[in-house]
Amino acid sequence: MTDLIITNGDSAGELLRRTLAGTEVLPWRDVLYEGPVPLTDSLEELTGIRISYLAGSGAGDERAIEFELTSRDRGLGISADFDRVVLWFEHDLYDQLQLIQALDWFADHPREPETLLLVQTDDYIGRQEPETIAEQITQARPMTQSQLDLAVRAWAAFRQATPEAWGHLLKEDLSALPFLRGAVVRMLEELPGPDGLSRTERQMLACLEAKTALSSVALFGTAQKMEEAEFMGDWSFWRLLDGLAMAPKPLVAGLECAPFQFEDKARMEAYVKSQPALTTLGKDVIAGRADWAEHHVIDRWIGGTHLTNARLWRWDSETEHLIAPA
Repeated sequence: MTDLIITNGDSAGELLRRTLAGTEVLPWRDVLYEGPVPLTDSLEELTGIRISYLAGSGAGDERAIEFELTSRDRGLGISADFDRVVLWFEHDLYDQLQLIQALDWFADHPREPETLLLVQTDDYIGRQEPETIAEQITQARPMTQSQLDLAVRAWAAFRQATPEAWGHLLKEDLSALPFLRGAVVRMLEELPGPDGLSRTERQMLACLEAKTALSSVALFGTAQKMEEAEFMGDWSFWRLLDGLAMAPKPLVAGLECAPFQFEDKARMEAYVKSQPALTTLGKDVIAGRADWAEHHVIDRWIGGTHLTNARLWRWDSETEHLIAPA
């Protein structure tokens, strides 16, 4: 029996490939919590949008990104050649978005009964021992129609032009995909709050307020430990930190060689070793005395929702409800 395993990226994929002899692995490399994920007529159209965004935002070389994402699409196209397809994803936001996209594709390309399976864990694949992985593959369970239906609804909700449908998922029974609820909430928390900060930005400022002489790379690690399920890679983190430091009225000072980029190793090293600190405005925002949204240009995507100053959806984490644009 030949299996195709679809998982969250190259690191996890390589470990699964080494551990499970005779299987093929298809990495799902897209960072779907970052940048536009609008409704499109086809996967190919969405992939083109994702390639343009990621390349234009400094995620890597455009040709390499194009190869990675189009290779994934081609891998999906030949998945019918395998006896079984096993979706193996973690519990965090990064993985759960990839999972619902993959399930949405398979809902449109149905397989024979019990040949599409799911492995879900509440730990990270890369932290597991080969023996654990070998045991978990035996626990793969066939996808049910209720799981596919929920993934289709969730994927469509994520890609809407407002976050209302995504937020409405919290009123549904999401138990068919047990880690989806946490991912829905965590994505909503990346909307600006009443203070104008996303949860990640708020955690950055809180770390800088609590500790002195914290390097940029230490800030990344410290902020990650505040997550119930770590999901954000360093590139996404640096982009948000750059935004706090490079605005006309910044919240963070002392960030050397910003914006972060991979090409110049000397500049990159200076960046991660620099010691950012709160500005006066940063202290006011974290204390609730100022609204960050009033002091910088907003241009960010949450799934299919394009956030701007004039069209700013917010999420109040205390009351857990969306705040529509004024």
